[in-house]
Amino acid sequence: MPVQNGDLMVIQHAGTTYKVSTDSLKTYFQNGVNIGAATATTLGTVKPGANLTVQADGTLDASLPGALVYKGTCDLTSAPTGADQTAPQIGFTFINTAVGTSTGWAPGIPDGTTVAKGEMVLWDGSKWDIIGLEPGVAGGVQTVTGTLPVEVGGTATDPVVSVKDAVAQGQTGATSGLISAVNQQKLDGIASGAQIGTVTNISATTPLHVANPTSTPALTVDDASTTAKGVVQLADAGAVTAGTAGRVVTADQLKSTNDAISAAAGGGITGIAGTAPITITGPNTAKVVAIADATSTVKGAVELATSPETAFDVGSPSSVLAVTPAGLKVNYMPLDINKLTQLP
Repeated sequence: MPVQNGDLMVIQHAGTTYKVSTDSLKTYFQNGVNIGAATATTLGTVKPGANLTVQADGTLDASLPGALVYKGTCDLTSAPTGADQTAPQIGFTFINTAVGTSTGWAPGIPDGTTVAKGEMVLWDGSKWDIIGLEPGVAGGVQTVTGTLPVEVGGTATDPVVSVKDAVAQGQTGATSGLISAVNQQKLDGIASGAQIGTVTNISATTPLHVANPTSTPALTVDDASTTAKGVVQLADAGAVTAGTAGRVVTADQLKSTNDAISAAAGGGITGIAGTAPITITGPNTAKVVAIADATSTVKGAVELATSPETAFDVGSPSSVLAVTPAGLKVNYMPLDINKLTQLP
């Protein structure tokens, strides 16, 4: 139907154009939108549950009593320092970085308790506890040793393990060890048993073929054909005259043939004409045929516009591109608005 006094707007959704009346829009907003509760498979509204609170600005907070909260490192051989250690909350957890006997962490960890680096210390609400390991029992690796090319440096508590670079046999300090990625790639490309200057295997691709590739290689080459690469034999004058199959001609033989054809043709094309919009230029021996561009008054060749170039708001509209029906349908409304789809 045509636009009525009660129609408010024309909108487009999912590629379809609709009319919206003031009455239908008013009814939609007055009735409101009911968003159901969320489920495991459906989006919806939720409300805070246990250990969840919502601030006035909508921020959701979570409180997990008793959860472990990592607060950094500590030194069990010295008294606690900092608010997190002197006034801890339940779940505060630290990693000990010192070796020796504890001081100041009683009653959970009595003074004089042997402690080890890496022990985890937890405040349970009333006292400190060492968890994961028994107090005084050193955890993890105690000693690290290595055999060449593995080397161990550093200290007993902070060992540094490394691997020496490989040194080739025949050189000073020859030893096994690490090699670079470049050298490994070179080794991967050498066949087993290969020696310097010795070829151990030969391979080839068509038209080459290899027999006995690892012992006494014999190479052969396929003859060329109209469908495959290969070797050819040049044609002599007799082969050219006889049209011998399998022979190929040289550039000078082709030139002689072309010269003979030119002489027989009497100098090439003697004349060619065209009717607008077809144009003919150039000498008789090299005519150029073309089609002139179309204008508002002359027939000729045109270029079709794309959909973006057809849009009404394109920055620089073309005056020479042709508009297609598809471009019109995508970018413009029909003159008869009754053809638009009624908004459900």
